[in-house]
Amino acid sequence: MTAGPPVPVRAVLRQWRLIPDDVRMLSSRSNTHWAIRRGTEAFVLRRYRSGHPGPSIAYEFEVLRHLHARGWPVAAPIDDVVWHEKSAFALFPRLPGRAPGRENDRRRRDRGRILAELHRDLVGLDLGQRVGWRRTDEIVLPDGAPPETDDLVGPIRAHWSDVHKRLTKATEGGLPVAVVHGDLIGSNLLFEHGKLTGVLDLDSTHLDLRAADVACARRSATDEVVLGYLAAGTLSAVELGCLDDLWRASVLRYAAQLLASTAPNIPVVPELEWCLRQLDKTCPFDNLLVSPGSQD
Repeated sequence: MTAGPPVPVRAVLRQWRLIPDDVRMLSSRSNTHWAIRRGTEAFVLRRYRSGHPGPSIAYEFEVLRHLHARGWPVAAPIDDVVWHEKSAFALFPRLPGRAPGRENDRRRRDRGRILAELHRDLVGLDLGQRVGWRRTDEIVLPDGAPPETDDLVGPIRAHWSDVHKRLTKATEGGLPVAVVHGDLIGSNLLFEHGKLTGVLDLDSTHLDLRAADVACARRSATDEVVLGYLAAGTLSAVELGCLDDLWRASVLRYAAQLLASTAPNIPVVPELEWCLRQLDKTCPFDNLLVSPGSQD
């Protein structure tokens, strides 16, 4: 958990006229979250990481409100963002349920199906690109890098060159683009008595290739997620063939953010080492799992 000066949580909450009975920190890796309780009401307070501008937060809020209006169990923000001592804070209702923990194949397929249904309800949402974001096929690595990363930058740039060439060739005809979730992993879904009760962490929502969102949910080789997606939606043969490189590109985007970061509390070297492990172990989607003729 990141150390730092104490946050005057109760003072921040007063800006929403909220006097809590209990405050408990939940996480502090990127954004910081606290569980807030007032009587029978439960909330989550988020402090956005530094460098997260107001228009970027407003974009996330628009996506949350759009999905909430369509019946999705997302935590739509309570009022607008509050600024306190140059930090942005947002208040959300706390959703019921729990993440399933270790996923089995059925849960992975369910997650893929949920992502396909989410994409259907995001089609047509015209927000443009989120401030500070690029599409996965538009990643650019910064020229400079911290000196302590010298041994890591070479392999990362080699991966970027290979991935960039392959994606440029594969996507020259264009692929479907839409607002995406950005990180629909298992821990970002909540269930209660078998029912979906929460879709979390739209902090990464932005405009991107639809297949890039599937690739981030699939990660290195979780093909059951793709099969679940295909049971409820469609992906072209080109999209299926790009999934491994789109995951690599999303990892490279994170590496680019790390190399450009000036935040003193980010462990750049361990995180770049994680990136290299991800780049080395991913593999193509097993198209043999899809019956011939089932996709475009």
